[in-house]
Amino acid sequence: MRLNIRAINKNEGNGKKQLLLIIDWSNIRNMPRVRDEQKFNQCKDSLLAIGEDLFINSSFNTVGLNDILKKSGIPKGSFYHYFDSKEDFGLQVIELYFQQRSEMLTRILSDDSLSDYEQLKSFFETQISHFDKIGYCQGCLMANLSQEIADVNENLRTRISDFSNRLIDQLAGCIENLDSNQLNLGHLSSIEAAQLLMNSWQGAIMKMKLEKSREPLEVFRKFFFA
Repeated sequence: MRLNIRAINKNEGNGKKQLLLIIDWSNIRNMPRVRDEQKFNQCKDSLLAIGEDLFINSSFNTVGLNDILKKSGIPKGSFYHYFDSKEDFGLQVIELYFQQRSEMLTRILSDDSLSDYEQLKSFFETQISHFDKIGYCQGCLMANLSQEIADVNENLRTRISDFSNRLIDQLAGCIENLDSNQLNLGHLSSIEAAQLLMNSWQGAIMKMKLEKSREPLEVFRKFFFA
């Protein structure tokens, strides 16, 4: 936007003239604002954390925009400064959840004080301890959403599938370095063993939520990490 500026010579009556500048500020509201990137990112991260909490304790479809706004305290219009739509919001929440799980797995698999087998065991036992603390609820956000929206939202389905496969690849990388007979999976390739391990884990989590019990997780642990 360009400001309108006019110069006027004003006669002061004593033979002297004074130059006056007249500035038209009527369009000032249309001037682009400089965004505070730090504040913007902090607010966006806060919204994503709220979305993660709401989705994992409820579901994608039952959580409405008003629920997000109420918990975050921001006006409706502001939400669309950060996300194009609820679907875009959901996609970014899923990415946040994946990053958290991937970073935890990377951190554990980088612990040189543990053998490859112990690293793998620690990854699952860390999550079992988490479920012990929260009362065997919530489960895995990616698994929850895959059951809810896989048949009705292709964008969310493909994003979850991609992230799930990337976690499986991380597990397979660890399994390659150990004797898979330790997991009772010696007849499978490392990627097949990782797929079975993750599939079994997701099934155990579903059963855990249904029964509100540690037992399904313990059965999983005993079979693969006795």
